[in-house]
Amino acid sequence: MSAVDLLILLLVALLSFGLAYVGASVGLVLGQLRLPALVYWLASPVAGAATSLAISTVGALVGAIRHARSGRVSMRLILTIGAPSAVAAFVSARFAAELDPLLVKSAIGVALLVTSAFMLRKSSVSSPDKSDDKGSADQTHAKTSKPEPAPAPAPAVDADADPPRGRWPIEVVVGAVLGAVAGLVGLLMGTLRLPIMLQLGTGPARAIGTNLAIGCITGIFAGVATVMEGSIDWLAFAVVTPMTMLGAYLGASATGRMRQQTLRTLIAVSLVVIGLWMLWDGVGG
Repeated sequence: MSAVDLLILLLVALLSFGLAYVGASVGLVLGQLRLPALVYWLASPVAGAATSLAISTVGALVGAIRHARSGRVSMRLILTIGAPSAVAAFVSARFAAELDPLLVKSAIGVALLVTSAFMLRKSSVSSPDKSDDKGSADQTHAKTSKPEPAPAPAPAVDADADPPRGRWPIEVVVGAVLGAVAGLVGLLMGTLRLPIMLQLGTGPARAIGTNLAIGCITGIFAGVATVMEGSIDWLAFAVVTPMTMLGAYLGASATGRMRQQTLRTLIAVSLVVIGLWMLWDGVGG
């Protein structure tokens, strides 16, 4: 390996540290940006996807353990979403090695575009508009009216709630579909899984911790399949994984103390560019 190749790999490791730190604090690993870097460094969509998935799995494991110790992992969702996801990921990862590499690259591009759309949608939730302060300030000083009654307090949201039990069939389908995609493209699909879990009624803190745990289980099963197929590049895994583990541990400890909206938008825009590039390269290659 040349010095330039080693330097690029070290830069990928540093990128993975930052992504894992930010991601673990909000229940993700954010391997979407690491994935295309590894695909092009290894010159193989299958090896890049398999290696990135293995790295993300270790990062998710570290973050999930930290969340579990704080009581933010739902065992019920591990069974209804995590188990189907793991089985589907194992099957699709075995199948991915037999596909045309250009098709895999195209699938990765599509997955990046979809996940970026979800991230942009989440980041576009705007804060309440602030009206022009000058005019309103003058009016406030000009009149001394009765203070308006305080609004009724919003109902408390249980951050550690599980979804209603009747929704388990939906949970199984979500787990199976996202697991199958994860094994094929080398992403844990947490960016899609997390908002779905919230929509199903999972409390935010429970959703964050459980999402990382399910991603870890999914990645382990897909990783076993990729090891059996010999698709993982162990040098890249050995260099990038330790930095990812450190970032995930520190990020999981920072849950709730970081403002991620601007950074999520930047990541999502980057994914749009990379996803279109990989899709064009895969279809046109």
